[in-house]
Amino acid sequence: MLNVRSVCDLNRQILSNLHRLDRRQFDCVVGIPRSGMLPATILATQLQLPLSDVESYARGVIYDRSGRPVASRRRVLLVDDTSNRGGAMVRAVERIRHNAGSIFRFAVFGPYRGDLSIIDMFCEIVSGPRAFEWNMAKHARLNRWGFDMDGVLCRDPTNEENDDGPRYLRFMRKAGPMFLPKRPVGHIITGRLEKYRNETEYWLRKNGVEFGELHMMQHATKAERMAAGGRGQWKAGIVAQTGAEFFIESCPKQAGIIAREAGVPVWCTRTQALA
Repeated sequence: MLNVRSVCDLNRQILSNLHRLDRRQFDCVVGIPRSGMLPATILATQLQLPLSDVESYARGVIYDRSGRPVASRRRVLLVDDTSNRGGAMVRAVERIRHNAGSIFRFAVFGPYRGDLSIIDMFCEIVSGPRAFEWNMAKHARLNRWGFDMDGVLCRDPTNEENDDGPRYLRFMRKAGPMFLPKRPVGHIITGRLEKYRNETEYWLRKNGVEFGELHMMQHATKAERMAAGGRGQWKAGIVAQTGAEFFIESCPKQAGIIAREAGVPVWCTRTQALA
């Protein structure tokens, strides 16, 4: 089972473990870009310390609470979101060592396959396979995941646009993108009707979304689909059939149905949480 953590989980772990950090030991917080800048910013704000990133700190650039450059700070709290084998942390230490007097290595999520000595403190170990909300777009396992279309890859149509006619056709050609994965995804499972396959594939190509299979509903009209109901159950069946290990859905109700009936974790983009 894929273990998923949200930005809310990240923040909760930092705040619940804040008492373990003695802020008197640090002059500044340095984040490891890009993912490490999220917890680094939270920590710098909570500890009321200046903030920098690895390259900026190596050049002597550090910013105070107002965003103004400040003088050198030598006692560093070095932060990343996660540390597995420790490569990024080791490289960061080497990059800033010449400017730092002391370096305390902190990762919110600690190594589950590596040596615990590669960091000085972590909050939680999340075993693999795992996925973090802030890194989903580039995850190495995207080819094992399923995605809803409207409300996930692109915005939802308005009521006026959703007319099963010319306005809907215009929407499908011009809908603004939302979540654009950086690797090929396994399955797109959408309540759109099969008759709109050409328009849907055109949008996906135009926006650089590579995918394995596109699953669409077989009803002749929107009215027929609405009368039949059960979109969540239909998606759950496709998820189970394809063996997708994770699904990203826009509708909270459907997300709950898919999670329950397909037995996989489902991320809801509307609630920004697992169903």
